Amino acid sequence: MSRKVLAGVAAALVAVGGVTGCETGADASRVVKDTDDEAVVELGDGHRVSLRYRPGTGLVERHRSAADAPWSASRTLYATETEPCQGIDLEVRLGTVAVRANFADYCRDGEPPAETVAAVGTGEFGAWDTHVSKDWDGWDRVRVAGDGRSATFSTKTWNSGTTLDWHAGQGFGEQRTVYKQLGERFLGTWRAKDGSHRLTFRQAAPNRPASLTVETLKGTDCQVRMDVVNIWEDTIEPSHAELLRGRKTTHCPAPQFESKYVLRAPGGEMVLRKLDEAKALATYTKADRR
Repeated sequence: MSRKVLAGVAAALVAVGGVTGCETGADASRVVKDTDDEAVVELGDGHRVSLRYRPGTGLVERHRSAADAPWSASRTLYATETEPCQGIDLEVRLGTVAVRANFADYCRDGEPPAETVAAVGTGEFGAWDTHVSKDWDGWDRVRVAGDGRSATFSTKTWNSGTTLDWHAGQGFGEQRTVYKQLGERFLGTWRAKDGSHRLTFRQAAPNRPASLTVETLKGTDCQVRMDVVNIWEDTIEPSHAELLRGRKTTHCPAPQFESKYVLRAPGGEMVLRKLDEAKALATYTKADRR
């Protein structure tokens, strides 16, 4: 995880471990400390806020109203005995501090995050809003609105975008994921040229991935549903197979993480291939072509 504190409207580099700090005038903030285990920022009004990983405890926060004031007692924003990842990311704007922090077993040995914390504090920092997501790779970024009254945490992948909004006085809303839409050329039902099975591609609601149903037409009875999550213009890679009926057999489903469906031109034949191989394992024609 990169370690940076983003704040204000006018950006200027500060020489603290590559951290970016900004803001001018009464709203100026500056980085006081930035390590793998702790991030401390001083706000324009003199407040200092510290976010720290405490082994065996989780993510803790403390603050003070001025540089010479006593620190508050440490508050646990997220309790876990899981190992923290590297660094704590902050964005600061007009007295609002937004935080991203991550935990996972063996995270500092290279394992991806498994517990992701989003937190926002304001005012005198006596109370914080927190949101925890589990079993995914964490937030890529957070942006605080210019007036400091809202913030959006976000992550983008090649097949989806996930956002989490925070609003002052309301806290966090629902985490939302929007998936990449399946191209029109794939939608509908396809029949294998050897007559052994058929495929049906369906577009789902934006908050659900597109799906593929595979059904055998002869031989061993099999029906499988898969998510279509790796989507390009002429290639898709389905995953997360769920057996609906019968038992799995050849191409029902195609090997997960090892195969792809390729349709070079709308209206043409579609082929099933192993990744990085040109040989067709199966060829399909559109069964519901109008």
